[in-house]
Amino acid sequence: MWRPLFLLAPLLNLACANDPYPSPDDVPKPWLPTAKYRSAAIVGPPIEVVSDSIECRDGQYTFLSLRGDDTVAHGPTIVDQDGELVWTTTFSDLPTYNLDINTYKGQDYLTFWAGDDKVDGHGDGSIYMLDSSYNEVYKLKGPHGLSADLHEFQITRNDTALFTVYDVVQADFKSVGGPSQGWIWDGRFVEVDVETNDVLFEWRASEHINFTEVTQSRDHAGESYETAWDFFHINGVDKDAKGNFLVTALHADYLVYVDGRTGDVIWRLGGKRSNFKDLSSGDASTFAWPHHARFRDEDTAITLFDNASPKHPRNRGIYLDVDQSKMSVKIRHAYPAIERHMVVPQSQAQSQGSIQILDSGNVLLSYGLNGPAWTEYKGSVALCHAVFGPEAHFGSGNPASYRVSKHAWKGHPSTTPDFEISGYEAAVSWNGATEVAMWVLEGSDVALPDPNNDQSYYSSSVDEEHTNDTDGDNDDSPDTTTAFMLISKTPKSTFETIIQIPPGVEFSFLRIRALDASGLVLGTTSTLPFDPSDPPPTPDDPDDKPKSTSSSSLFLAGVAATLSLLILLYLFRRCCLGFCLRRRWQYQYLLRRGRDDDDDDDDDDYWGNGYGTEEQEVGLHHMSDTESDDSDEVQVSVLENPRLSPMLARSPSGLSTFSFGSGLRSPSPGAERAKQQ
Repeated sequence: MWRPLFLLAPLLNLACANDPYPSPDDVPKPWLPTAKYRSAAIVGPPIEVVSDSIECRDGQYTFLSLRGDDTVAHGPTIVDQDGELVWTTTFSDLPTYNLDINTYKGQDYLTFWAGDDKVDGHGDGSIYMLDSSYNEVYKLKGPHGLSADLHEFQITRNDTALFTVYDVVQADFKSVGGPSQGWIWDGRFVEVDVETNDVLFEWRASEHINFTEVTQSRDHAGESYETAWDFFHINGVDKDAKGNFLVTALHADYLVYVDGRTGDVIWRLGGKRSNFKDLSSGDASTFAWPHHARFRDEDTAITLFDNASPKHPRNRGIYLDVDQSKMSVKIRHAYPAIERHMVVPQSQAQSQGSIQILDSGNVLLSYGLNGPAWTEYKGSVALCHAVFGPEAHFGSGNPASYRVSKHAWKGHPSTTPDFEISGYEAAVSWNGATEVAMWVLEGSDVALPDPNNDQSYYSSSVDEEHTNDTDGDNDDSPDTTTAFMLISKTPKSTFETIIQIPPGVEFSFLRIRALDASGLVLGTTSTLPFDPSDPPPTPDDPDDKPKSTSSSSLFLAGVAATLSLLILLYLFRRCCLGFCLRRRWQYQYLLRRGRDDDDDDDDDDYWGNGYGTEEQEVGLHHMSDTESDDSDEVQVSVLENPRLSPMLARSPSGLSTFSFGSGLRSPSPGAERAKQQ
């Protein structure tokens, strides 16, 4: 009966020990795993690279806009291909969206939106453009005192800024059962001059889109200013070489192509009134809640993220060949959300997400509210997959990133590297620096060197194979004429590098310098005091490093505990429970025997009828400690079982007895009469 339960314990232990993320109900909030650092008061994102491939390693970085109530790491974030932090900033704790790289006048800028993202699905904020030193260069707002919306921003090929704007206006939508003087959120986009913020072109959906085209239910919305109806919900815009615009409409399930001079709709792709012949049996135009539509291949193709439709319940990115002369469309490639490991939910249409064609030809897909993850494809094959949140929260938007992109980027922070000393370990990091190849630890007996003699270039290469030492007596110190002397060189590893200070160091002050691959000094930390009198750590010192427990060790400990529990249960069942049952059977057997002997005059017939159960037989060899009658002495044969006594075969009627002074109750009257007979 208990054996199936015994098997359940190790199975549960195995499942729990290998769960990559804990359940949100099991640990206190904030519970998402984050990386913390000794040298800097920032946290890294909780990224796990689930699958990897050499074909994804192109030296570029991944850009996220992390947000979520239960995650400590939030804000615009750059990570490398191992998921290690490169740069982040909380940016006054404002929610951020759409972190990306845009080129303006030949220079790359880090761009993102920050502000209030809880305005009925829209944004009330500003757009920021940072240079490679992470300094704010431009800040863009909407026209006429309005705020910039969170959904879209890009620099066009004409070096103009293109982004979305929302405002509430009155409109007549009796055609869909609404009031003649109702209220709507009017989806708009503007093209502005980056330097002056002057509006160059503006488009309103309410002036060009019929309310009957939309698929979003009104549900009595729009009867007041506070309940304005978001009928169109523009979430993307792109500009082609002709100067026309491709607009993405979430609540109409289509793309509209807008004339860049008049604002008129030239054609629609998808939705209720598509103008294209679908050569892919409807698969190319039956998308829902589209996002991130972009012209590709000299405006002959379009990519977009499909947030699932009744025909395609699985989120996907699609690459469309669009022939505007023949007005036909077909699917070139489809990139469905992967279904292994942390599966992206498919049960309902959601929002957000992105698709990007990389320089390598690979395709990067992210899932917005559908799941905190991104996938890189080659052709239709998913090569690499990474997640930054628990599977239990997929589909909740907590955490999430509006879009995910991948670019080459060179960051040169205007700050200095962060540096901390703990015992004989130094921790160093530099938020945003992408070119650091080597950390050089230096020491001095004075706090500061002579700034007039402070060199900024190493005479020897960082790579020992390319050293310039020709006489065999190379001095590795960069500052041979200053107070600081070289102690050690350590290659940069992750965001934070831990440097072991050699035991023989006797300098009173330490600093660390950042070198690039050619040996050029990029930056220098502050100078920190160091006490060489403190004893260096020994290999046997158990308190030097924090202890960690792997999932495998936890699993083995759980197995040992489970086996111990099973052994204890077995011994209890085998010994204690069996002993108790035998004593009970002994007592019941003696009572039955007395009653049976009262009705049977022949002991031989009693033994000949059957041997009894095993518990009854064994019970004859144990005496019970029940109440006794002082007037009688009970005689119990230790050989009365014919299977145990060979003497019964020789003398079945003459049983040898042995007298005990027993505490058993006196035999029943029937048994006494049978004995006398």
